[in-house]
Amino acid sequence: MKKTALTIGLAVLALVVGVFVGTLPKHPTEGYPLTGHTFNTFKGGSLDLAALRGKKVVLNFWATWCPPCVEEMPELSALYPALKAQQVELIGIAVDNTANVNTFLEKTPVSYPVALAGFGGSELAEKLGNSQGGLPFTVVLDEDGNVLMKKAGRIQMSEIKAALGQ
Repeated sequence: MKKTALTIGLAVLALVVGVFVGTLPKHPTEGYPLTGHTFNTFKGGSLDLAALRGKKVVLNFWATWCPPCVEEMPELSALYPALKAQQVELIGIAVDNTANVNTFLEKTPVSYPVALAGFGGSELAEKLGNSQGGLPFTVVLDEDGNVLMKKAGRIQMSEIKAALGQ
């Protein structure tokens, strides 16, 4: 009888603990598509993309050897201050080797942060919907990481603004 009561008591305790643990809030970056992607930046330091959760984000994947990527960069750079003022993050994701990117950005600076993703950036781009693997590739995410817009090829600033509801 004591053994049965003890077994039932432990079962009830396990159930209570299980229910309690199930009601705990999940880690704030769980399920966020940028979680697990931390890259060095052109200006030094690193950028954990999971920290962008809670903000609208524009990610522009590019490479120094990609003419349309290079063509759109001055326009993105000009758009960045207005986006930043609206709490929208714009990040360039360089899918290229670090030496090429550093040399390029020293000659052609941009106003927005650039993450040095190397060819590993292609994996993130694919995860976000770049099934063809082409560059440039731009994706706009809402505060929870839902894709608002994605485009392979040269982007127009009006397309980014429209995706952000501007």
